[in-house]
Amino acid sequence: TSGELKTAYNLSKKGSRSCYVVMTKEKARDGYMRRPAVTYNRRKRAFICPDCGERIMMDVFSGGIKCQTEADQFFFRRENKKNRKCENCGSLLWTVLETERQSQWVKIANTGFVYRTMAWQHLDSIARKVMMKSARSNKAPVFPKEYYDVKALVDNPDMVVRPAGARPECSLSMYVSKKMRGKIDGLIIDELQDYNNNSGQGDAMNDLLGCAKRAVGLTGTLINGYSQGIFYLLYRVSPRLMQTDGKKYTATTNFNREYGVTETAYEVSDQGYHSNRRTAKRKLREKQLPGVSPLVYSRFLMNNAVFLSLNDMGKQLPEYEEIPVELQLPEEVWKEYTHIEDKFTDVMKYQKLIAQRVMSAFMSLLTVYPDQPYDMEPVLDPISEMPLVQPLDRWDADSLNAKDVWLLEKVKEKIARHERVVIYTSWVRIDTQERLEKLFREHGISACVLRSTVPTAKREEWIEKQVKNGVHVLITNPQLLETGLDLNDFTTLIYYNISYKLFTLRQSSRRSWRINQKAPRIEVYFLYFKGVMQHRAIRLMASKLAVAGVIEGNLTDEGLAAMSECQDLTTLLAQELTLGLKNETDGLDIGDVFKNMAFLKPEGEAAPEVIEGEAELVESEAIEVTVEELLAEK
Repeated sequence: TSGELKTAYNLSKKGSRSCYVVMTKEKARDGYMRRPAVTYNRRKRAFICPDCGERIMMDVFSGGIKCQTEADQFFFRRENKKNRKCENCGSLLWTVLETERQSQWVKIANTGFVYRTMAWQHLDSIARKVMMKSARSNKAPVFPKEYYDVKALVDNPDMVVRPAGARPECSLSMYVSKKMRGKIDGLIIDELQDYNNNSGQGDAMNDLLGCAKRAVGLTGTLINGYSQGIFYLLYRVSPRLMQTDGKKYTATTNFNREYGVTETAYEVSDQGYHSNRRTAKRKLREKQLPGVSPLVYSRFLMNNAVFLSLNDMGKQLPEYEEIPVELQLPEEVWKEYTHIEDKFTDVMKYQKLIAQRVMSAFMSLLTVYPDQPYDMEPVLDPISEMPLVQPLDRWDADSLNAKDVWLLEKVKEKIARHERVVIYTSWVRIDTQERLEKLFREHGISACVLRSTVPTAKREEWIEKQVKNGVHVLITNPQLLETGLDLNDFTTLIYYNISYKLFTLRQSSRRSWRINQKAPRIEVYFLYFKGVMQHRAIRLMASKLAVAGVIEGNLTDEGLAAMSECQDLTTLLAQELTLGLKNETDGLDIGDVFKNMAFLKPEGEAAPEVIEGEAELVESEAIEVTVEELLAEK
């Protein structure tokens, strides 16, 4: 808290010793909670701005056409860019949530803000979704906890509600910037890439940076592959250089055009029969593609950055190899998968009004269905809300697929060699973690699941405790272990399914490949089914991994060839599936690509011993290329 920070500073001034304060990025950013400041006007039948009194409007789609209508209370469930300011006067539409005073807006967990006198609308919405899900699955309806919380508010609109986590004080970064400017001798910022967006955490880091006399930033991934991914970071670290270069903080487009890759689409109408008129040219869209100019390094980083890779200390590292494992789908699952894929192709080709809006849902279904061909939700038409495709159940939770069989054999083999295994499951909305934990226990293998409910600061201690208790298999989401942890007790890492975010993949896959690792070899396996979306995705990921190696100076033929393609992963997968496009990854042997990127000792050379207790110097991978999340909502 601000009081503790003030006490630590006063103690440092009284004594002769240095004072160190460790602060998480969440603590630095988080201050008082905000609630909507808008109120409902019965005469205007709309929510109005608290300053100018004008109606608040929101965008809706009707028949595939975007139009505006009066905003409803669902528009203000959570604060975002669309509902933050009034379009008429520019005033903020959110204000401080006072913990001692009740307002018309109530914060309900997993629901967001609810307007007291209209809480019945939320109740009807939740009930409708539950009943639709029950009808599709032929199971009894199960109402979530938030349904009963909202129902209590409907029954008693004047009830007192105190939201969990609400704080009455400002953020620590704001306190430091106002009270301690110039009093901080040094600032160390770990995981610098977390502050490269126009976000609250980035602004908090900027506040602290402006108060320190000296600052050092540490990162394993300086850039996500897009020029915009470093724009805000450069402005916070070197604002004078950015201004000298003529780049304004409010004009990221100019920076992207000079230092990035921008794709601009035009529509040209050739007036061939009207020689007296010029050719008409109309700009349709402009989007940012992966790619960053080397001038960013020479102009902004050369005098301020030092790059060091773990490969620079290769003689002290064990062998490291990533191995893809191709498996076959059962015939009945394959037939249903191809049916879903054919429907997706038809929608993308012939239903242009909804194609982009349902692409994410189809891609998610095609990705996870081979792993869980049962209990899948249908893909709905966003206009009619009727199912475009209803996946059929071709398996059940108690049956073993090819991944399960392979995984069970590999885990038994590793345990027989006195090794421990980490299993990464990226798609937490399906039952993979629970099913695998049950499978291992039935075969007498000690396994545990690390969930997000374990606080970040306690995860290393939690894992050490599990190891002491004799656990051989750790099941978790790779995002929970992508930074800040060493898994030296686990020498085999298996991706049951992978996240298509390159940063997460590279960080989590090297949790065991550390300088203080005593094991002679680290193996990482990627499981995928042949011929389905997983196959296409991992092939493209292999190509992008090779590109990342090129940026770090590891030149391979695959990486150089792959640099010719600059599109995000979701677009590549959708285009390949719907249009049958050929690219440089066709005919690519995935195993060869991963083999070329492995870190292996020459034959006959033993892995060197590592001095016990030797500190890890740097956790840097130089410049990283990050692709878009495949499952992100458009």
